Amino acid sequence: MGAYLSQPVVEKEVFDGSGPGVSYGGSAMQGWRRTMEDSHLAEVLPQEPGTSLFAVFDGHGGAEVAKFCQVHLPAELARLRAEGEGDDVGASLVKVFHRMDDMLRESKCVVERGGGAALLWVWVGS
Repeated sequence: MGAYLSQPVVEKEVFDGSGPGVSYGGSAMQGWRRTMEDSHLAEVLPQEPGTSLFAVFDGHGGAEVAKFCQVHLPAELARLRAEGEGDDVGASLVKVFHRMDDMLRESKCVVERGGGAALLWVWVGS
């Protein structure tokens, strides 16, 4: 069946958390794909009290880049904001995704398979 299974994988990854002034929860399910390709972020940012980061990354045919963004995006966003480059949230997000592209091009950040990631949704705020 190519990239699809004959029956969906319906087990769900469920997560929740909280921080000052916010509680959140979510779930992820593989579905009909052979592997889970998507990743997500749900984090209260301790370095910025009252600020949280929520995002969903679609793997577009492979999980590697979506996972990479899940792992590296929060630290790079925090670095931008700490260096004063991130006063405007929208501009910070543009810069941090350009940084993800740059990091993926670096030889030390090798992604074994092709595939990209598309950001489906992100929210950063207090």
